[in-house]
Amino acid sequence: MDVDFADELRLFRERCGGTTFDGLVVPGTLQPTTAALLIGALEPQRVAFLLTPDSHAMPDKVAGKLRLDNVPQNWQRYDEDHTDPLQIYRSLRKIIEAWRDLPRERLAVDVTGGTKPMSIGLAKAAYVLNLPTLYVESEYVSAGDGAERKVPRPGSQHLAPPPDPYVVFGDLEAAEAARLYAAHDYANAERIFADLGRRVPSPDGPRYAALALLAGAYAAWDVFDLATARDRLAAWLASATGENELAATITAQQRTLERLEHVAGQAASRGPETLATLADPDAVLALLGSLYASARRREDQGRYDTAALLLYRCLELIGQHRLATWGVLSERPDFTRAQSRVTDLEKRYRRIQSDQGRRRPYPLPDRAIGLFVGYMLLAALDDPLVRGYDISRIEARSDARNTSLLAHGYRLISHDEYRGFAEVVEELLDRLLALLSRDRAAWEQTSRFVALPWRAAL
Repeated sequence: MDVDFADELRLFRERCGGTTFDGLVVPGTLQPTTAALLIGALEPQRVAFLLTPDSHAMPDKVAGKLRLDNVPQNWQRYDEDHTDPLQIYRSLRKIIEAWRDLPRERLAVDVTGGTKPMSIGLAKAAYVLNLPTLYVESEYVSAGDGAERKVPRPGSQHLAPPPDPYVVFGDLEAAEAARLYAAHDYANAERIFADLGRRVPSPDGPRYAALALLAGAYAAWDVFDLATARDRLAAWLASATGENELAATITAQQRTLERLEHVAGQAASRGPETLATLADPDAVLALLGSLYASARRREDQGRYDTAALLLYRCLELIGQHRLATWGVLSERPDFTRAQSRVTDLEKRYRRIQSDQGRRRPYPLPDRAIGLFVGYMLLAALDDPLVRGYDISRIEARSDARNTSLLAHGYRLISHDEYRGFAEVVEELLDRLLALLSRDRAAWEQTSRFVALPWRAAL
């Protein structure tokens, strides 16, 4: 049955159901009809032909089928011999680089025609590059030329994309994402879960998409991108149906992030708002929670220098908070309010310095207060945080951090040195939380990233 190509294209377009792509990669063949149908129906902005020595004329024949006067400028020719799969890979790499402004999910590869090595090479490359593959299925009839060969029956063509192997193998990728998540590599876990969410059908696809939101929230929080983390936790709460056992924790973490955003804005002003923020236990505990949880994650990864850096900031923040309750801002100290309550403060401060082995005790500082100076001032104020506590432990155990590569030294901290320093931070945290009548487990939970929901397991 003879069918005019315009009618053939109309029937094919109807069967495509409105499917479109921005880019289309077509293998070179001696049969231009399939390529013409795909280009005419899918209306790609760009087309790339991977040609062979026998199919150099294909773009012109396709243009003729589509009744174009010339081969459009947005059609690119790759004239190397693409019967070699390695050449297919090389050319696809060039195409991906040339079309890097287009999302990969909007670039399709036709695996219908070409030699078997070409089709296999294209399919393999598309899988590695995460590109959609297209296959045009047809009913076949005799060519009518006396030979045994058969040709597609005009008007019978329709899209039959090969099923995505993720439908079957997605759980293997999910296991890798779960491993990365457990190792605190949230960014790569998000990448895999998001890919699974796009490619795997229900019911697993939406579940993977929700896990991508959770991993993405933690990836953002891990680098203190608070707004992104908050928004993704909100999106997780809206999408992760069936995870009710985590909803309360995630809701509390979302509120913590909102508080952290507010705290960051207040503390950045360096005015009276900063002093008020540092004196606010809820504000400081929110900051401490994020810093402490991040330190524990770095400790799990064996990154002791980074963990020590974060714990040092915790120790510093605890001291800054207690000084703020006395009206002293560490970065610009003014002792007027503190001396109204402890009139002999400077005398006490000199005595504490002597007790800590300082040969020439200094007067009250008039510039930014360092960590141990802050704790000597708290001892002089008889602050309940350090009352009865041997503050010399703070200076002694902090030395390992101070001489580390990420501080002022040239070496890495050993595990034992790190643990010694961490013990001091734990002691001061316990004392602070007891002083504020806060439950430590509840405090930690608001900043500790949750374990992967059990439904993500195989």
